[in-house]
Amino acid sequence: MLCCPVCKSRDIFPVAGGYIGQVYLCKSCRYRGSFVIEADEADAGSPEEKEP
Repeated sequence: MLCCPVCKSRDIFPVAGGYIGQVYLCKSCRYRGSFVIEADEADAGSPEEKEP
């Protein structure tokens, strides 16, 4: 799952690719860039929400 590095939204999608690499756009905060957070579904919750 991809997450926006600014607002942590999962509403992010690729807008360009090819020689320049992948560029993403966040629909929530309008972030545009190549850096995104990639996490598993299990990593998505905060540590407080997980049970020991």
